[in-house]
Amino acid sequence: MRTVLKARIPVQQRGIKTKEKIISAAMVLFAEKGYYKTNAMEIAAKADIATGTFYSYFNNKKEVFREIIIRVFKNIAESVLLKIELQTHNNHAENYKELRNIIHFIVNNILQAYRINNRLLKEILAMVLLDHEIEKILIKEEKKVINLLVVLFQTYKDSMRISDLEAAAVLLLKFMEEMVYIIKFGSTDIKEKRLLKEIEDLMCRYLLIDSLKS
Repeated sequence: MRTVLKARIPVQQRGIKTKEKIISAAMVLFAEKGYYKTNAMEIAAKADIATGTFYSYFNNKKEVFREIIIRVFKNIAESVLLKIELQTHNNHAENYKELRNIIHFIVNNILQAYRINNRLLKEILAMVLLDHEIEKILIKEEKKVINLLVVLFQTYKDSMRISDLEAAAVLLLKFMEEMVYIIKFGSTDIKEKRLLKEIEDLMCRYLLIDSLKS
């Protein structure tokens, strides 16, 4: 039985590259074989490193899977929400226009942030249902995104029809996750561009006060 040691955090470029190789190899294998049919030895072989080297960076394959989930949501937080330049206006019509542009940005970029291997995304979603620890990891990472959405809503709260900002943030994120699944896995014949337009319109009608248009 292997003694569990605390995996090190690489600081040198070589170590960072090795960790990235492990994560990239794991992503390929989890997508091809699934989480349960993949082991640390196979990940190490795919990454072209020794099995012992794998354990220098991760204590087990679940830690690698956790890292992959964190990166998906980090992409949403950093590539989407933290890039939004918040700017309020005295004119209601300008605020409405600004918010429509922000919603367009959020919808399109959340979809981009989820553009990982389809089979890997399916495996992540399946594991959330099957493994309580992974479910907790997902909830924790989702909470970070929800908090950023709440900050966004607070900035424009006078232009919003919603009153419960946190609940609205949860609804928006969950709705987008469901729509990403529909778009990525083709469970409809409607083209992506048409769906995105309707998603944006629906969110604007839900979030924004109609009187701001004029």
